[in-house]
Amino acid sequence: MLPAYRVPMLAKLNDRLGGRLIVCHGQRPAGNPTLMGDVAASFRRVPLRNFWVKGETIHAQPFTGVFERFGAPMAVIAEESPRSITLPFLLRSARKQGAARILWGIFYSVHRPYSSRHPLQQYRLRMARRVEACLCYSRRSRDVLSTHVASDRLFVAQNTLDTTELFGLRDRLSQEGRSEVRKRLGLPDQPTFVFVGQLVARKGTDDLITFIKSMTEVRKATLLIIGDGPERSSMEQRVAALKLEDHVRFLGSIPEAGKSAPYIFAADVMVIPGYVGLVINHAFSLGVPILTQDPPDNTPFHGPEIESLVPGENGIMVPREPDTLVRGALQILEDRQRFSDNAFEYCRQHLAVEHLIDTIENALKFAVQDGRSS
Repeated sequence: MLPAYRVPMLAKLNDRLGGRLIVCHGQRPAGNPTLMGDVAASFRRVPLRNFWVKGETIHAQPFTGVFERFGAPMAVIAEESPRSITLPFLLRSARKQGAARILWGIFYSVHRPYSSRHPLQQYRLRMARRVEACLCYSRRSRDVLSTHVASDRLFVAQNTLDTTELFGLRDRLSQEGRSEVRKRLGLPDQPTFVFVGQLVARKGTDDLITFIKSMTEVRKATLLIIGDGPERSSMEQRVAALKLEDHVRFLGSIPEAGKSAPYIFAADVMVIPGYVGLVINHAFSLGVPILTQDPPDNTPFHGPEIESLVPGENGIMVPREPDTLVRGALQILEDRQRFSDNAFEYCRQHLAVEHLIDTIENALKFAVQDGRSS
């Protein structure tokens, strides 16, 4: 599939490759609003059929027509996914075509403790050993593979957003100033928190309302909620029951970066009590530190992007105990400028989209050379 946030990055990669990139993808599963299939793009796109079994549990995607249409590719980059039953056949077919093969993904489950003995994990490791290179979402992904795959075949390509656009938005908003942005948005000049994401239980929506209730008992504060989802109605009802209407604003889904950026920039802290994924990149690119909670029961919970959080430097992760989110928020507010500067600098040094493109290009060069020599 083709997530919309990847389109600008793939366009830049296509430019780097001299217009030779071909992106093959299917449509999103029914009812999944986070993955987009019909998007405008400057690179060549080839629609493929997706076949799903048991919801989104098992997936198949016929691919042979691509090779018949375009001939033998120099390299194939495929999504690393244990639910794809056609992935082994794609890798085998690419090899027969003389193409270098690269897997791109997390390489472990974020839903259970890691064990190399788990059948699905063994399958993922077997696929990783089969290809010429692996593009790892994170350093942990690389570490998971490091005892099974030669280190020179592993490339850390931290997942990211279109930081070129986001950095430009931050520059313009910085010139305006946070106080002026708040005035323009009709926000009071007081501690402001923002939540960005789907309003689903996994994101910690219940804890979010508890947090702002406890926060307002300590000092005046505003919470901006950007997003929509099945939990919105119950959240609104709870806000009304707790008489928090003057402190909480439901802004709905704002997919356009230019429209959401002022609200995020205006905030002192992004608070995500539950699952944290790419939203951390979004916050850091606009100079906003992040506050979240530990995974429950030592189970992998957050997305691989969470490793960008350096506790005490660009954000804070607190235990899942009463009022720890409030204490974490107060800690950031006491030294907000340092947290903000560190968040943006980390993004600039590690999460800029150019770094991702550099890594992909290096992996391609290595894989193609390795395929020719083997």
